[in-house]
Amino acid sequence: MKQKIYIDVLIGINLFINYFLLLSVTKFLSIKVKRIRIIAASALGAFCSLIILLPELNLFLSFLLKIVISAVIILIAYPICGLKQFIRELTSFYIISFAFAGFMIAMWYFIAPQGLIIKNSVVYFNISPLMLIVLTVICYLVIRFIQRITGRENPKELFCNIIIDFDGKSVSCTAKVDTGNTLTEPFSNAPVVVVDKKALHNMVPDQSSGKIRFVPFQDVSGGGLLQAFKPDKLTVCFGEKNIETDEVYIALTNSKFGTFSALLNPDLLQKETA
Repeated sequence: MKQKIYIDVLIGINLFINYFLLLSVTKFLSIKVKRIRIIAASALGAFCSLIILLPELNLFLSFLLKIVISAVIILIAYPICGLKQFIRELTSFYIISFAFAGFMIAMWYFIAPQGLIIKNSVVYFNISPLMLIVLTVICYLVIRFIQRITGRENPKELFCNIIIDFDGKSVSCTAKVDTGNTLTEPFSNAPVVVVDKKALHNMVPDQSSGKIRFVPFQDVSGGGLLQAFKPDKLTVCFGEKNIETDEVYIALTNSKFGTFSALLNPDLLQKETA
């Protein structure tokens, strides 16, 4: 017996669920994003769910199509902040999607297992709007609870302001405390702060001045060298503390971080409070 698929239910289900999935990713990675972007990306995901109406695709083509659609959804939902951040967003989207889908299907199985269709990587079931809202909100709350108890939700305290003083100039910007930033200057072993070059304006010393050092780095896209210089002073405004140090290097990058301009080495938070 063939089951009817109602287009309005199909799009409504996927629009609602995609919105909460992307909202979960936003909270999971502490991304500041405009709500209209989340809505637009959710709408695209809902529209793409119409591929369930196509003939059955082979496993490889279905997987490839899902990857492409997910990548486009992420690009629409969040600011472009480099390959590393994009991979984090896409991976988080899939992890949360798998958890969400598993929970939804399990609940639907115990409530009413009839009428469930999975085709071309799209899930459809004829469900009342009220039940859809209840199940989705429950799943969202469960995911948020897991994020809290596992410590995967980044608290606001992971962001701080830094002030860089060099050669009579001063620049202030927002930094994220990045536990993955373990960079140090090779000779002094001083911690390194990676800063968007544009945020420093005209503070960067000329290469002929002899004040430029090179710091090796390694990331998912490969490795290389970052130009760096030693400031006269760095002030980290972290909560109610002001931490000052001159044992630090500022590395320059052309990468865009989004809502912040620097990645702070967490070792700097261990310095004595000024």
